[in-house]
Amino acid sequence: MFSIIIPTFNNKEYLKLCISSIQKNSNFNHQIIPHINQGDDGTKKYVQEKNLDYTFTEYNAGICEGMNMAAKKASFEYILYAHDDF
Repeated sequence: MFSIIIPTFNNKEYLKLCISSIQKNSNFNHQIIPHINQGDDGTKKYVQEKNLDYTFTEYNAGICEGMNMAAKKASFEYILYAHDDF
């Protein structure tokens, strides 16, 4: 019942851990929406394979622009901000 937006910048391995942990430990209906800055490390391919909603910029858009883009894809009323290396 909430959307989780996660910015990432060429950090695929940590993003994988973050998403895996959310999916393993959340008992609530949620939507995960990463924002990929550049994604030169295969991040974009990974989220596509996981069939996740995501946003993407070919440059480092930074947190504010990326989060605003990802938030526009939110399907739920509540949005949770997470980060892949917190």
